[in-house]
Amino acid sequence: MTEELIGASAALASLLALAQGAQAVSTRAWGDGVRGAARVRAGAVALATLVLQTATAATAAGPAAGVALVLAAWMGLGWLLVLGMNQWPAAAQRWAVRLGVLGCVGCAVALGSFGWRLMG
Repeated sequence: MTEELIGASAALASLLALAQGAQAVSTRAWGDGVRGAARVRAGAVALATLVLQTATAATAAGPAAGVALVLAAWMGLGWLLVLGMNQWPAAAQRWAVRLGVLGCVGCAVALGSFGWRLMG
C-alpha cells in the first residue's frame, strides 16, 4: 500500500468513532441520546479507533506526521459529518459508518502488510 492510501485509510477510520459518538448524544436530528452500555461502547470504539489510526499513520509517515494526520482527520471529518447530519441525518450516519469501517479495514491491512514486511 502507498503512503497516501494508508493516510486516507487512517483518516477515514475516524468516521466510525465519530458516527458512534453522534449516536450517543441527545439531539433532535442525531438520535435519542443513548445511555449506559451504548455510551460506554461509543467511548471504547473511539479509543480503539484512535489507537488504530495513530499506529497506522505513524507507521506510514512517522510519529509527528501520524499524530498530526489523526488530529486533522478528527477535526475535518467531524466538521463535515456535523454538516452532513444537519441536512441528511440518516444518510450521513449510514455513510459515516460505512466509510469508517472501510478506513479501519484499510488500517488493519496496512499494519498487517507492514508486520509481514518486518517478519520476512
